[in-house]
Amino acid sequence: MRKLALDLGTKSCGFAISDLLGIIASGLDNFIYEENDFTAVLAKIDEIMINYHHEIDTIVLGYPTNVYDGSKNERTYLIESFYALLKQHFLNHEKIKIVYEDERFSTKIATQRLKNSCVKAAKIKKVKDKMSAVVILESYLSKNHFN
Repeated sequence: MRKLALDLGTKSCGFAISDLLGIIASGLDNFIYEENDFTAVLAKIDEIMINYHHEIDTIVLGYPTNVYDGSKNERTYLIESFYALLKQHFLNHEKIKIVYEDERFSTKIATQRLKNSCVKAAKIKKVKDKMSAVVILESYLSKNHFN
């Protein structure tokens, strides 16, 4: 089964998806929406579920904390609220697991990868959320490959 990762912000959400074996993470979309319109994000997730024939069994949500001490910050509470929305949205889908994955440094790692690939700054801005979702998903997959 596939895993879907989200790097959620207030106006955009990066999506990444795994292959069926849960080994390879690929960038899927950099979804832009009205500020804090998380119903649009839920609709996008539904669209992805349909496009992937309901092969997704896990949604991996990037979990932001303060870099140095791991304490919660404003974005952490935003993600926790969205997590509750996701749980409610997928209440009748018992096979879908929703998990957090530490996203500290994911944007920095994604941006550096893009720079190392000689991607121009304007393009980096357009795809960094999607690439951050890839980093989040890679982290999750590396720890949960046999689950």
